[in-house]
Amino acid sequence: MKSLNITCPYCSNAETMEWDGLYKPVYVHCGYCGKKYIAEPAANGVNCLKPEEADCCSDPDCRELEMGAGAED
Repeated sequence: MKSLNITCPYCSNAETMEWDGLYKPVYVHCGYCGKKYIAEPAANGVNCLKPEEADCCSDPDCRELEMGAGAED
């Protein structure tokens, strides 16, 4: 796994996250302020977003529902 440098969008705390090589958004809890935010790896770095500012494709929960990743009947 590779480490990526990220910055909390709430308090600007610099952190690192382990990256599995997939370009999917994940939730991260800031080690300084404790707030949950979204880290979305991209070709040119990592986009760090507040959940209330993210569109559905950038929100891990919404993306899972929209992409049909749930169990099939």
